[in-house]
Amino acid sequence: MTATEPRTTQGTQTNGNGAEHQIGRSVQRIDALDKVTGRAQYTSDLQLPGMCYGVFLRSPYGHARIKSIDTSEAEKLHGVTAVVHAATLARDMASVVEEEMHAARRVVKLFPAVGETVKYQGQKVAAVAAVTREIAEEACERIRVEYEVLPAVVDVREAIKDGAPIVNEDSTPADPIGDGPWANMALRNVAGQNHRSEGDVEAGFRESDRVFEDTYVIPRAHQTYIEPNSSIADVALDGKVTVYTSTQGHFAVRSNLANSLRIPLSKINVVGMTIGGGFGAKFGGIVDAYTVLLAQKAQRPVKVIYTREEEFLDARPAPGAVLHVKTGVKNDGTIVARQAWALWDTGAGSGGCNSTNRVKGVYNIEHFKVDAYDVNTNEPPPGAYRAPGAPQATLAGEAQLNKICAAMGWDPVDFRIQNMREGDQVAFKETLRAVAEKAGWWDRSQKKGENEGWGVAVGEWTNGGGPASAIVSLHEDGKVHIFYGLMDITGSDTSMAQIAAEVLGVRYEDVSVRRGDTDSAPFGTASGGSVVTFSFGNAVKRAAEDARNRVLEQAAEHLEAAVEDLELANGKITVKGNPEASVTIAQIGQMALRSKGGPIVGRGSFASEPSATTIAAQIVKVKVDPQTGHVTMQELYNSLDVGKAINPMACEGQMEGGVVQGFAWGLMEQMRYAPDGRNLNPGLLDYRIPTALDFPDIETVLVERATKNGPFGVKGIGEPPIAPGVACLVSAVADATGLWIHEVPLTPERVRGAIQGK
Repeated sequence: MTATEPRTTQGTQTNGNGAEHQIGRSVQRIDALDKVTGRAQYTSDLQLPGMCYGVFLRSPYGHARIKSIDTSEAEKLHGVTAVVHAATLARDMASVVEEEMHAARRVVKLFPAVGETVKYQGQKVAAVAAVTREIAEEACERIRVEYEVLPAVVDVREAIKDGAPIVNEDSTPADPIGDGPWANMALRNVAGQNHRSEGDVEAGFRESDRVFEDTYVIPRAHQTYIEPNSSIADVALDGKVTVYTSTQGHFAVRSNLANSLRIPLSKINVVGMTIGGGFGAKFGGIVDAYTVLLAQKAQRPVKVIYTREEEFLDARPAPGAVLHVKTGVKNDGTIVARQAWALWDTGAGSGGCNSTNRVKGVYNIEHFKVDAYDVNTNEPPPGAYRAPGAPQATLAGEAQLNKICAAMGWDPVDFRIQNMREGDQVAFKETLRAVAEKAGWWDRSQKKGENEGWGVAVGEWTNGGGPASAIVSLHEDGKVHIFYGLMDITGSDTSMAQIAAEVLGVRYEDVSVRRGDTDSAPFGTASGGSVVTFSFGNAVKRAAEDARNRVLEQAAEHLEAAVEDLELANGKITVKGNPEASVTIAQIGQMALRSKGGPIVGRGSFASEPSATTIAAQIVKVKVDPQTGHVTMQELYNSLDVGKAINPMACEGQMEGGVVQGFAWGLMEQMRYAPDGRNLNPGLLDYRIPTALDFPDIETVLVERATKNGPFGVKGIGEPPIAPGVACLVSAVADATGLWIHEVPLTPERVRGAIQGK
């Protein structure tokens, strides 16, 4: 396959010896039938004997001080089994011994106490469990809370100013910086800082022939997974806690519970249920700890399922950001210097400012500097959303590059290729060229009509690594079984089965996969950050290799041959040069049961090894209606360096999903807040997400430049596809209208206003 050929292989491939390859095949997902037939069991499907239902009382205000809480009427309601808030938890903990008081304080902080403030609308103030959800809701209505309403702030540009309301009362102003849009200001409400410097940016700007400065604004976006946050907790008489939950990492949930509730790990078992989407938002901590508290108090199992409104009020969306970028270039097309200042809207939490480093992109820029801040506002704390921080930083970095090209008369693709870094494990230039050729980029002027425009952008990501382990066993019928602690949110089980099948020389269809709970499975990292196929793939590959060695040793003894003289392929072990001397893998599985070594079981573990940076490159053609401001995407192309496509169809699905999310963020998605902190669109009626009718057919190109440490050269692919979309769309609209709009989403109102000069 060349770099520009799309990978859509459906059948089984073979090598020169006739051995069937199981990787590189587009195969049906292992869980496909269970999901389409409704057999897959989600948390909400689970019913335990005597189970109660948990509901939260939430703050109706964006910022307020709690003056009093009275739960007496709620506790009297027939059917209520537990009421918890800061004061009741403090009373429950009053009898603990002195050395356990630290744990008590940690528990109390799950709720704000009397005299403390609620920092955003929807913050949990109390929780109720009852025999029905309706009774629990009525009990919440009977809780009397007296608030002192306080001024709120929802715009980071206002939050940093002197005199702005303080969101977290223990915060201190940040040290002033000497340049940029917020120069010499003692920034308020700062929760974190990121300062990075390479070279000498001031010297770089002096060396530049042209310098460009722009400010870009991107709002918060919700991950809008189909299944809301959900959890069930059951507490045994000996205190052992079992939690059934929708999560991307059940071992992460176990750690969160142990840390927040000070329960020993050995007393916690987490069962990861089928998950209905997460995109980075479901690592635990939003509902699980509260469900456990209610179950402990009620002494019965408790189920908590968020409503869709609760998802928008009190989940963990992606942070918004305001980014100011300054770039210097030479007339020969060289990027000389780039500087970025950023304010990240981190609500009542923190996290985001380090992502500003991605403004540099994958380019050779000698002089680079960042000054970035996490800024508190009266909104929920943020969480991860597919390539956390990358779409925001890429908007500023890539859109400005296109603006520079328009001003200087340069081709945006050629300009990028000229400035891109190179390396033996990266395919930056090949990936960009592949999508450009697919789109007919260099002939685009012939396909550009009135009010039409083209945009291009690239986004980068380097997958991390995490601890992973797996067990691969051979059954006496020749079938292979994988057992591990992987939470499958993207079809990872299918890829793992293909990897094991490839190593053991069996068909993918002859491999089964089972996930264990935290009590039974070996430790596994959470599904996020594009680490799964890299980390678990290595663990499964090593476990399968371990099992393969046992198979060959057993076969060598049976065939009276040396191990190195054996070939394992298509479910059979054969002596090289003598095809009549063979034995099936099923026969080996049977022999092993009677052998000195016993059943064939392979074990594999992985910790962390470096991967290589990869990019997603995207091109879009749009048409803009100048009367209404409506933007229509007409053509859409994307490419990605996947390292090695284990399952090409699954790779394409991941890419297309990320493309849709990125472009939707640029076109329509935004969480909107009133000045007093009220969420103005807490539901899918007012928070618009795309349908299939909003997108054209998406043309996909897979590029394969192997990374050394990935299984079969695999790179992580989940994150990069979301990164370039916003910048790509903004640039295409500018090409169509001649107007650079620096704030997204590009709603018809915003685009029409720009066209009319408003």
